[in-house]
Amino acid sequence: MKKKVIEKSKSNFKVQDINDLPSTLFVTDAKGNILISNDFTALTIGISLDELLKMNVQDLVKAGYYKRSITMEAIETKQRVSRAVDTNRGFHIKSTATPIFQKDGELRLVVTTSNEYNGKFPIATEPTNIQNINGKSKTDIQDTRAEISFVAESLAMKQIVKVCNQIASYDSKVLIYGESGTGKEVVARYIHQKSDRSQGPFVTINCAAIPPTLFEQELFGYEKAAFLGADVKKKGIIELANDGVLFLDEIAEMPLEMQAKLLRVIDNNEVRRVGGVQNVPINCRIIAATNRDLWKMVKKGMFREDLYYRINVIPIHIPPLRNRKLDIVGLISYFLAEFNEKYQDKVVLSADEFQRILKSDWPGNARELRNYVERLVVIEQQSIQQSAEDAVTDWFAIDHFIKRNLDKQCTLKDFTSIVEGRYIKHVLDAYSGNATEAAKRLGVDRSVIYRKLKKMDNALGK
Repeated sequence: MKKKVIEKSKSNFKVQDINDLPSTLFVTDAKGNILISNDFTALTIGISLDELLKMNVQDLVKAGYYKRSITMEAIETKQRVSRAVDTNRGFHIKSTATPIFQKDGELRLVVTTSNEYNGKFPIATEPTNIQNINGKSKTDIQDTRAEISFVAESLAMKQIVKVCNQIASYDSKVLIYGESGTGKEVVARYIHQKSDRSQGPFVTINCAAIPPTLFEQELFGYEKAAFLGADVKKKGIIELANDGVLFLDEIAEMPLEMQAKLLRVIDNNEVRRVGGVQNVPINCRIIAATNRDLWKMVKKGMFREDLYYRINVIPIHIPPLRNRKLDIVGLISYFLAEFNEKYQDKVVLSADEFQRILKSDWPGNARELRNYVERLVVIEQQSIQQSAEDAVTDWFAIDHFIKRNLDKQCTLKDFTSIVEGRYIKHVLDAYSGNATEAAKRLGVDRSVIYRKLKKMDNALGK
């Protein structure tokens, strides 16, 4: 019978199978201060993620969350440590703490991960002392020297930024986990931008978008006459990423046969084009991303275990947007500014709309939120444009009114008051009667709206 985990109602977690939960994760500095973690790690010891990110691993031991820290053991011994850890919540977790050193031999970070909850813990093949490696279309090559916009208002995202800054100067491989739309590519581009390879290319390949029969040609390239239709030789994307970063998006979708070939590339730092007889040296940093549980795929034989350990040197888990309300606030502001500039508008959110956005779960995460904000701006603009058209139509009604009332000697001041008042009413209608939002759209104070509406009524003799 599978063990069930029930979190208290104050948490975002629900009853679920422990085998379906993500792996625990700590990234700490050389003193044991926790820089990055995830929701499941917090669940295993019974505190919130925000609390966890404020602590040192020694604090967890002192507080009785578990008896001893393998992270501190790795810091003290400067060696990789693997051992089972029992938490106060009843979790029995097989974990590994891996120290990461600077070029001068000083300890920089410790990455503590776990993938198994029962049975023998698999031994990773990545060396302890990680050295530099020397040597949306389906494919995207871009110059990313422009500043990357990174919204990080929540503590969790600020810690991710902090870790990205620390690991950027290394060539260690990074595996970014997160639901679709959480911003995995943004994180990858940020690491590239902050690294010594920032002047080199950032090459993106969507592994889910390439037919299996074309994968090898796309990845490795081909020589002239390698197959029918190969009129010229072509470099593969791995070659194109030389001196830069190769971003393997949705790596879980890579066919097993190609996984084996990629593994050889990683081990040997060279590729051979289809139809070629010579190996081509390559020198690029590999960052991979997935929205799936790779370790579960490994256990099912759907992903190579040896490749998993090669790419999963520094794991970064991006929490879903529904767990990062502060980031929602920051993203709303950023997207509104972006689309107001694009559509030359000045749309602002009402309090009700803002609360509606905050209460949503956003299953599509930041991508869905971005699309939603764009729709708001576009629809709002269309509504205002329609109101302007209606106001123009009302010109004829106003003109008719003036002609009928010439004997009443309608002044220019009255005429101006009527035109202004009519337009204000249409803008108010577009904002569902919200005078504050209408005033912002019109660029006037709220009191001006009421004053001008009253002038219109007086001009019309109401």
